[in-house]
Amino acid sequence: GSRKPSRRVSPLPAVPAAVPAALADKRKRAVAMVAAAPLVWVVLNAVLPSGLPLGVVLQGVVLGSLTGLSALGLVLVYRSSRIINFAQAALGSAASFLAVQLFLVKGWNYYVALGVGLVVAAVIGALCDRLVVQRLFWAPRLILTVATIGLAQILAALQFAVPSIVGSGGGFGGLQGSFRTPLALKFTFEGLVFTGAHVMILVTVPIVLALFAFFLRNSAVGVGIRATSSNAERAMLLGIPVRRLSTLVWALAGALSALAAMLSAPLVGQGGEIAGGPALLLPALAAAVIARMESLPGAVFAGIGVGVFQQAVFWNTSRSSYVDVFLLVAVLIALLLQRHQLTRAADANTAGWNTADEMPPVPKEIRHLPEIIWGRRLLLAGVIAAAIALPYQLSPSQISLLGTVTVIYGLVAVSLVVLSGWAGQISLGQFAIAGVGAVVAGDLVAKTGADLLIAMLAGMGAGMLTAVAIGIPALRIRGLFLGVTTLAFAVPLSTFFLNPANFPEAIPTQVDRPLVLERFDLYNEKTLYWFCLTVLALALVLVHGIRHSRTGRAMIAVRDNERAAAARGLSPTKIKLAAFAVSGALAGLAGSMHVIALDGVRAGTY
Repeated sequence: GSRKPSRRVSPLPAVPAAVPAALADKRKRAVAMVAAAPLVWVVLNAVLPSGLPLGVVLQGVVLGSLTGLSALGLVLVYRSSRIINFAQAALGSAASFLAVQLFLVKGWNYYVALGVGLVVAAVIGALCDRLVVQRLFWAPRLILTVATIGLAQILAALQFAVPSIVGSGGGFGGLQGSFRTPLALKFTFEGLVFTGAHVMILVTVPIVLALFAFFLRNSAVGVGIRATSSNAERAMLLGIPVRRLSTLVWALAGALSALAAMLSAPLVGQGGEIAGGPALLLPALAAAVIARMESLPGAVFAGIGVGVFQQAVFWNTSRSSYVDVFLLVAVLIALLLQRHQLTRAADANTAGWNTADEMPPVPKEIRHLPEIIWGRRLLLAGVIAAAIALPYQLSPSQISLLGTVTVIYGLVAVSLVVLSGWAGQISLGQFAIAGVGAVVAGDLVAKTGADLLIAMLAGMGAGMLTAVAIGIPALRIRGLFLGVTTLAFAVPLSTFFLNPANFPEAIPTQVDRPLVLERFDLYNEKTLYWFCLTVLALALVLVHGIRHSRTGRAMIAVRDNERAAAARGLSPTKIKLAAFAVSGALAGLAGSMHVIALDGVRAGTY
């Protein structure tokens, strides 16, 4: 009677007969791709204007392997949590910069500093999981994905604190040039110079990947991670500690991010782009998408391919901004070719990519109580009073920053409510759409002397057309993959198309503030604030009317259950495009006011 009963775990079901065949097909495709690589190189070397020397290919393999490490972290987190971790590049930023500072300022051994950076990054990743991811574990995936964007900003702030912690008292410049690996090598291959930093990457990355693969395939923890990535709820029912494994996954993602950053520091510097912004994340994101967000080896090989692709474009154009344009094309092609795989995943997780349910109305039993009625009125009166009193309490520069720009940002947020909140479509390029409206409106005002109100209408039209063009892939690409598409659109629009260096005649770098209705001078910051606030109020009235119209109810119906809405006679295609059109018009309107507030468009504004 004192003997404890043995704990038995139900055996895993037998592997279906189709699974080994599918794995064999994947291996055959991988072998075919590797075998086709030399033929692709021969063709590209003959077709490209400057050719494709083997030295450029090797350099692409070196840098692409680091992209593969970041893509591996993205896929690992996605398989564990079904989210895109936009903090992937930032997870290891502070830890890698700490390792650089310890090596240069404190004189630590290179390998010791590298190890400390990996441990710190793993701890940061684990803390991110425990403090943020675990609290939103069952929340909609869209909300958790947006939370990772906030994580990226917080982790960027940690990077600023590293110099004071180490005691260097310096910033980010001047130190990275002295960071060198212990391998004192230097050789030339096909006209390109390679150093010990390149060799360190070529040696370290394969070893790390081999250890990583062995860990996932042969350890109990690795098997648990793979089981969790397949079906978290079923793994939990089988007794697998899903939450603890999630913490381990985030720790591994942080270590991979730090390793990629530390190995690249001798080549590209450390701390140049804070928080690993979208432009830095896009190559790894493209590689992960090409790997269908499922295959870990595929993510690594895709990262190497993206690295070779980047170096080939840069070698033949000498302009890094072209790389973002071609990455957009590559992402679109990869997603559209994988439609049949993505659709099943999207259908299985449609609800997870909607926001939380809308706030229910006040019950009719208490709707007419005086405290409810006057509570609403007082709240509305307080908001209006604060908006009216704001310009009288601030200086002109503070009015511009805290008043006018905030109101314009609020209009962009309203456009996101229409698109993401009502229609359930993800957009990570909303400010790029605002940039298109800004350029169109700014050109009309600065170059043709058009009335500002007409220019704003043109900016709305340009934003609407741009958003509809972005929304067309939404008819075939869903969920987080649509977010990847919009981000891939936003990055080249910012770095290439809206860059005055590339299109000096089309980008209005200087826009004088006009008179509105030949009476209101927008050079007065209070007048500009009142003008923008009036436009925001009119937009809110318009959006409120749309929400309570048939179009608004149709957006909600398609968001909640697209197939049921279609069965009731609604056209999901038309409704989605209508949501993109309304959202794009509002973003274009915000951009047309923003270009007036900034007196022109600068590089990187959008």
